[in-house]
Amino acid sequence: MNNDSFSHDSNSQFALSYELLHLLKWLEQHDADKLKKIIAKAVAHGLHDEIQQTSLNNQNILEDMHHGIIDFFELMDTILADAINDHVEKKAREKNLLPTLDCFDASLLDHETVRSSIENTTKKLDAHPHINAKEQLCKELLKKWKPLNKQSMN
Repeated sequence: MNNDSFSHDSNSQFALSYELLHLLKWLEQHDADKLKKIIAKAVAHGLHDEIQQTSLNNQNILEDMHHGIIDFFELMDTILADAINDHVEKKAREKNLLPTLDCFDASLLDHETVRSSIENTTKKLDAHPHINAKEQLCKELLKKWKPLNKQSMN
């Protein structure tokens, strides 16, 4: 999920994150009925009228549509990132991993390292509930941790 992938330059292309592509596929496979209801509601509340009044000959309309697509995917990407973070935090809480995280200096660990380490730890704990959660989280953090070199600290 990388918001740098979106640009409001009407001549540029944008890339969708791997996670966002998965979300779109998942919605199509699992929530098509809900999407149908959302679209029907939009049509009933003026979308159809708005579409009919739009002239594609106007360059401003095309640019507005381009910006609208980018804004939509930025919103989807942000909502998805928030939902994933909430889910990972909930799993960490359920597995009692938060006290272990509190033992680490947060300035040494980036958010992605912590998130993926928690995800890997909870998967491992789900498959093997008898293993030590604190030890497993430390192993996962060490696998992903990239220490700063002395030159970058100066």
